[in-house]
Amino acid sequence: MRLIIAVFLMLSGYAYAGCANIDDSDQRNYCNAKQSGGSCAIINNADLRNTCYAETDGRSCALISDSDQRNYCYAKQDGRSCAIINNADLRNTCYAETDGRSCALISDSDQRNYCYATQDDRSCSIISNSDLRKQCEATKP
Repeated sequence: MRLIIAVFLMLSGYAYAGCANIDDSDQRNYCNAKQSGGSCAIINNADLRNTCYAETDGRSCALISDSDQRNYCYAKQDGRSCAIINNADLRNTCYAETDGRSCALISDSDQRNYCYATQDDRSCSIISNSDLRKQCEATKP
């Protein structure tokens, strides 16, 4: 679940105040790096740190060891196919973000509701996971 939550953190920019409220330190540091130029170097999880570098500094996705996360990164970075992502929820998230497809095929309810909230401007309040809900709320004006 942490893997998928971390990936959802990649979906959009975040308001700085929202980042400070995130309990998980890696997710909070990732959010700060994306929003306010904080350092990716202080993220302990190697895949999330390398994702952060790929998104903020344009570095290669090749250093991400998890193949699904790496392929998701490539799909976002240079338009590669989402079809090779094995995890169905991550693959459907990829399709929703890169191809404008529906979030309806994401089976995990929190992930689906996050997708709807960020893609279709729906409410974040029904997301059960508190860190994911805080990230979602941080994307709202």
